[in-house]
Amino acid sequence: MNDLLKNILEILEVKGPLKAKKIALILDPTRKKITHTQVSTVLHQELKLNLVGLSQNEDFFWEYEKKVTTRITFASKSNWLNASDIENSLREHPKLLSVISHITFDFSNKSLLLDCILKILSLTNQLIKVGSNVTLKFDKNSDSISYLNRCGFFDKIHKDVTVLPCRPEVSLAKIYNGNSENLCEIISITEEDDDSYLLRLAELIEAKLSEEDKKILLSKLRTFIGELVGNIRDHGLSDIDGFIALQIYNSGKIIIAISDSGAGLINTLRNEALVHYQDNPDLIVLKEQTLENDIELLSYVFNKGKVSRTGSNRRGLGLSRTNEVLRKISGTGVSNISLTIRQQTSEFNFPFGIEGIETLGCRTKEDLMQLEGTHYVLTIKLDK
Repeated sequence: MNDLLKNILEILEVKGPLKAKKIALILDPTRKKITHTQVSTVLHQELKLNLVGLSQNEDFFWEYEKKVTTRITFASKSNWLNASDIENSLREHPKLLSVISHITFDFSNKSLLLDCILKILSLTNQLIKVGSNVTLKFDKNSDSISYLNRCGFFDKIHKDVTVLPCRPEVSLAKIYNGNSENLCEIISITEEDDDSYLLRLAELIEAKLSEEDKKILLSKLRTFIGELVGNIRDHGLSDIDGFIALQIYNSGKIIIAISDSGAGLINTLRNEALVHYQDNPDLIVLKEQTLENDIELLSYVFNKGKVSRTGSNRRGLGLSRTNEVLRKISGTGVSNISLTIRQQTSEFNFPFGIEGIETLGCRTKEDLMQLEGTHYVLTIKLDK
């Protein structure tokens, strides 16, 4: 930025809106060194270059509003960030999606675990949609960039997102797609998708199970995942794709993350579905939005199903078989299974028991950053 432009912008920031002639007069009262033509030329050049914050109205007055960059850092002592680490930092910026701004996520010296990668992916794309400028900052040659590249993260983020020091030129996810025993690369969920992704997920999970567990657990997990993705495909899609990915860790933990940017499951239930169930006393008492009612509403849908946004008995919200398949898992080698559901400003972590997801053991987080859509993380801990 040259000195003349810098001085012009400083004047506009404090005294604007102003016409070029007035700006020139402030800069040079003698009108010998700086003319309004020079000022006008410089400003029009920057306007063509889309200088953020610079504008001219129909009366030829110039305005400049300096955009302040919101820098989001992550203070975790660990080099690996999980979902809680991400939420703790995002909580300090509750209205990030409500204001158009410049936003930098600083992941220097940090790597991301799968339980938060799809959340960051969806949030980044949502921010671009509302008009914000987004930058993702990493260390050069960091393990984080390598892993995100391998799982397909950079293939799915919006093209307008700035990646520092640079966006990878080659997609490792495309080169090595399907070659890992522990990773299912990020897959987009769209209306046109078939269920071929389930074969890949099932193959990875099957390789980690005992022969007995394969018979008891595998088909049930496949059905459960298919139900969640089907629900997104039918009810949760927006003009931003949904996503699914899987990672198996050496500890025996399986993480399946599913994310969309739609209206949100609870919103769909409360605003569209419950109106059709006025004669159901178990549902009608959950119409008011409270944290306790949200827990009970999610429990009802997952454990009993058959709740439709149109009131049809033939078609629920795609979740009618989830409890049917997951309540039978207790007899397998699974020591712990939980489902986290994140949407709007709340998060619910449900343990699974014999009768389905358990409301009594549900752990909640409130007053989180506003986030569109529904974001699931299914965590399965296998006995090694």
